[in-house]
Amino acid sequence: MPSRYLTAIYQDGGRELPSVDCWGLTTIARSELYGLPGLSKFGEVTRLGIHAFQRSYRAEVGRALERCEPFPGAIAAAMKGDICAHVALVVLKDDRLQVLEINPGSGARIIRLQEFKDNYMTVVFYRDRDLCKQA
Repeated sequence: MPSRYLTAIYQDGGRELPSVDCWGLTTIARSELYGLPGLSKFGEVTRLGIHAFQRSYRAEVGRALERCEPFPGAIAAAMKGDICAHVALVVLKDDRLQVLEINPGSGARIIRLQEFKDNYMTVVFYRDRDLCKQA
C-alpha cells in the first residue's frame, strides 16, 4: 500500500492527492491500486452539501456501479438510512479485507472491514457494472 494514501490530508471536496475527501481518496486509490476505470469526480460535491452529495451518489450508482460482496477494489458506501454518509475502498492488507478511508476526525487510515461496518447502520459494497458484464 503506497504511503501517499496514508499521508493524505482531508480537504472537503478535494480530488487530488495529497488533499482529498473520502470520494477523492477512494476513486484515486481504486484506479491506481486495481487498475479500475475512473469514476465521476464530483468536484462541486462537499460533505456539507448533503443534497448534491446524494444526487451524485445515486447518479453514479445508477450509471456505473452495482451491488456486490466486499472484495479488494470494491467501494464501501456507509449508509445512514437511505443516505450515503461516507465512502471508502476495500483493500487487502495482511491477508484480510480492510478499508482505506479518510475523514476529518481520523485522517487517512486503514481499518478492519468489520470495524468500518460497526460504525454505520448499513454498509453497501459496489463494483463496476461494465466490468461485471464482461466477466
